[in-house]
Amino acid sequence: MDSRKTYFSRRTALKTIIVGAVAGPAFGCKHQERAPRVEKSAPSGCPHAQVGGEDFTQGHSKRDGFAFPKTEAQESCEIAIIGGGPSGLCAAHFLQDREIVLLEKETHLGGNCTSDSWHDVAFSTGAAFYSEGDHELVDLMREVGAPGMPIEGGDSLIVRGEPFFDFFGDGAARLPFPERVRDDFKRSADAMAVFHERHTARDLDGRLFSDLLSSYAPELMQFWDRFGSSNWGAEARHTSARLGVQAYGWLRGDEKRLSYPGGLGVGARALASALTGKLPGRLRSGTFVHHVENEPGKRGVLVHSLRDGEPHTLRANAVIMALPKFFASRIVQDLGDEQRAAMKEYRYAPYPVFNVCLTGRGPEPAYDNWFLDAPFADFIPADWVLYAGRGPADRKTALTVYHPLPETRRAELLDDAQLVQMADEVVAHLDRHFPGIKQRVEQVQVFRRGHALALPTPGQLARAELASRSEGRIVFAHSDSRGDVSSFPGALRAAKVAANAARALLT
Repeated sequence: MDSRKTYFSRRTALKTIIVGAVAGPAFGCKHQERAPRVEKSAPSGCPHAQVGGEDFTQGHSKRDGFAFPKTEAQESCEIAIIGGGPSGLCAAHFLQDREIVLLEKETHLGGNCTSDSWHDVAFSTGAAFYSEGDHELVDLMREVGAPGMPIEGGDSLIVRGEPFFDFFGDGAARLPFPERVRDDFKRSADAMAVFHERHTARDLDGRLFSDLLSSYAPELMQFWDRFGSSNWGAEARHTSARLGVQAYGWLRGDEKRLSYPGGLGVGARALASALTGKLPGRLRSGTFVHHVENEPGKRGVLVHSLRDGEPHTLRANAVIMALPKFFASRIVQDLGDEQRAAMKEYRYAPYPVFNVCLTGRGPEPAYDNWFLDAPFADFIPADWVLYAGRGPADRKTALTVYHPLPETRRAELLDDAQLVQMADEVVAHLDRHFPGIKQRVEQVQVFRRGHALALPTPGQLARAELASRSEGRIVFAHSDSRGDVSSFPGALRAAKVAANAARALLT
C-alpha cells in the first residue's frame, strides 16, 4: 500500500506530500523491537501524517549491526537475483529460461526507475531518459511493449527567467554574461573534444574534472557542478575527468533522447509486468535480504531474508547481487578484505526529487532546464515528451525538479521538516524566475533517494573492477558495477555480464 505523509508548511501554507518513510516496522517483523530507531523531527503546522513508501529502516538496522533472524533453507532455485531495480529486472529477463527467483525489499519493482501521477499527469520520481544509441535497451523496451518516445530539442540554461540554448555551441554568444564567460563556454567545449580524443579512459579516470575547468571562468564550474550533481551525483571536484569530458558530448545532442510520460519508471514497469506474466510467483517484492553466504562444503548459496516479516531462507546454485555495492558489502558474508574495502569506498549521492504539481500550464522552455542560482539543479516539464511545450494552455501540469544534495546533507533526507522547507524553497526560486507560478502550485510531491547515484570519483574504473568480481557462486550486477554513470542502460549491460557468469556457474 502506498501511503504518504502530508504536511502543510506553516510559513507558506504549501501542501507537501513526502513519499518514503524513514522509520517503521520491518514489514511487521516480530523481532523489530530490537532494531534501532531513526529519530526525526516533525514539521510545525503538520495536521496529519501517513507513513508509507520507501522504507530505510531495515537497511539502517543492518548497517547498525542488528542480527536479523535466520532459518533453515525452505526452498531452492537455480539462480537468485537480489534487487528488483533495472539491473535485477534485466538479469531476470536474460535468465527467464532458467529457474530463477528475484527478491526485492520494496513493495514495488523498479528501484530508482519509478513513476507516479497526479490528476492523470504522469511524472518521474527518478530516472528520466535513455538514448537511441542504447541499442539493447531500445530493443528491450520494444520487446516489452514500451517503445521510447523521442524527446524534442536540447537543454536550456535559465538566467533570470530567460532560456538560452546551444550554450556550449554557437548559442554561447547569446548568453547574458561578460564576453570572457561567453567565449569560455564555447572554447571549453572545443578543447574538451580534442582532449577526449587524445587520452584514454584509464588516463582520464585518474584525473579530476575540476582540474580541467580551473583555467576557465567560474561560471563553467558552476554549471558543471549542477549538471554533474544531477546526472551522476557529484560536483566537478568529486568527478573523474573521464565522465566530465564525456558529458560535454551529451550536451551536443549527438544521440536522440527517448523517454515516456512519467520517465523511465514506465519502461521499468513494462519490463516487470512482462516478466511477472512469464514467471508467475518468481518476482517477489516485500522481501528484505539481509545475509548471503556460500553454503559450507556444498555447491550452493544461502539467501537469508525477511519475507512478509518472517524469516525465510532460499538455497540457490548461484546468486546475482543486483544492488549497490555499498549495500552488498554488508549483506554478502564471503568477501575478501580487499574487495569489501573497495565496495565500501563507493560514495553515493542523497537525492530528493520534487514534483511541483500545477493547476495550469507551467514554464516549459525545454525538456531539461538548468540553473546556476537555485538550490536545485534542473527541472523537466513532466509532459514534455507528449507536447514539447505546445500543449493545451488549460491543462494541469507538473515540473519534475531534481535537487541533489552534498553527501554531508544526507541526514536531511531523514527529516521531514527539512524536506518541507526544501519544497518551499523550490517553489520560491521557481517563482523568482517565472513570476506567478507560486499561485498555480496545488502541491509538491517529494521522493527520497538515499543512495541514488554512485559518484564517479577518480579511480572508479579500477575500484569497480575489484568490487564487482565474482566471489564463489555469487556474482555482482547493478549499474555501479562498471564505474559509469548510474543509468538504465548501464544496469542492463551489467546484468548481461552477470547473467552470463551465473549461467557458467551452472554448467
